[in-house]
This record gives sequence, structure tokens and C-alpha cells, in this order.
Amino acid sequence: MANQLETLFKLQGLDTLLLEKQKTIEKYEAELAERRQAIAACDARIEALAATRKELVAQRALAERRLSDAMELLKQRRQRLQKVRNERELRAGQEEITSGQTELSEVETLALELMAKVEEMESVIEVARKERADLESADHRHVSDAAERVQTLRRELESDRGTRDGMAEQVEAGLRKKYELILSRRSGLAVVEVDGAGCCVGCHVQIPPQTLIEVRKTGAVRVCPMCQRLLFIGGIEVDAVSL
Repeated sequence: MANQLETLFKLQGLDTLLLEKQKTIEKYEAELAERRQAIAACDARIEALAATRKELVAQRALAERRLSDAMELLKQRRQRLQKVRNERELRAGQEEITSGQTELSEVETLALELMAKVEEMESVIEVARKERADLESADHRHVSDAAERVQTLRRELESDRGTRDGMAEQVEAGLRKKYELILSRRSGLAVVEVDGAGCCVGCHVQIPPQTLIEVRKTGAVRVCPMCQRLLFIGGIEVDAVSL
């Protein structure tokens, strides 16, 4: 049984390594997903900006048509003013011209404002597109490096799992099941060594001397009375006083 415990202790080292590699793979994949989301968010922003620009262009075109109409109307009113026959028609014509000039000024202001907004929006879109291009360029480099690292880790995992399975087969089924149950409940630490002072290195509680003797002399499977992990005494000489 002592050899079984030693095998479990080594198996736990492999399980820890496998878990670390799996976490590293998940970390890389999460980073890649985050970068993909950033690009997707950038695309959505560019699309929204483009839609706003399209609306502004439509408004500008409408304002320019109104401006053209207002200029034509003002021209016609001035031509009519030259043909007035009395004072009343003169005043009415002048009022129409004043009104037309006011409307023309307002429409000109609106058209200029919309023109400025379109230009501003085009600048914002250009910046957003550059940010997107930079992000995609960086993403390509990151993806290449991460993909290579992930591929290497997956190959190592496959090899390590084969070694792990072969080692696990050397452990009696009941003990292996107990190990795996404790492993899942104790954050990946099922087998713990006893230090030179006779303490469990998992929770640092003092192990009863009789339990240490049983593990040391007979290879009996015993658990820590506090954390319930499997106890293993390797090459450490446990203090004789504690025994």
C-alpha cells in the first residue's frame, strides 16, 4: 500500500500539471474571445456611425434643396418688385424679400451646420476604422502566438494524460476512487505529505503519533483528522519524539 500512496502522490503531481495547462489554454482562449468581442464591438460602432452619417447626408441634401428653392424664390420676388405699380405693392414686395432673406439665411446656416456635422462624422469614422485596423492587426499577431501556444499545450496535455492514465491504472480501484473524490472536494489536493514535525502540510494540524506509525510502518491508508486528505510520508524523517 505504501507504493500505492507514493503512486497517488506522483499522480497528483501530474493532475496538478494537467490542471495548470488546461487553465492556461482556457486563459488564452478567453483572451482571444475578448479580442474578438472588441473587434465585433468596433464593427458595430463603425456601423452605427455610418448610419448616422447617412442620415446627416440626407438632411444636408434636403437643406441644400431648400436653400436652392429659397434662392430661386428670392430671385423671383426681386424680379416682381421691379414691376410694382403702387406704394402698397412696393411695401408688400419688400416684406416678401425681407422674409425670403431671413428664410434664406436660416437655411444657409442649417446647411452649413449639417455640412460640418457630416465632415466631423467622417473624421470620427476614419478614426474608428483605423482603431479597428490596428486592433485586427494586433489580433492577428496575438492569435498566431496564442494559437501556437495552445496547440503546443494541447499536444502536451494529450501526452501527459496518457502518462497519467497509465499511472492511475497502477492504483487499486477503490483507493483511486477515494483519491479522485477527495481531489474534487479539496481544490486539487488529495494526497498530502507529513512534514518533519509530524504535521499535515495541507492544513498544518498535528497528526496523531499512532496514525503516523501506521502510515510509516505498514503503508496503511489514513486521512488527516482535520482536512480528510490522504496522508503520505515520503523521504522525510518524522521526528521520533512525535511518534
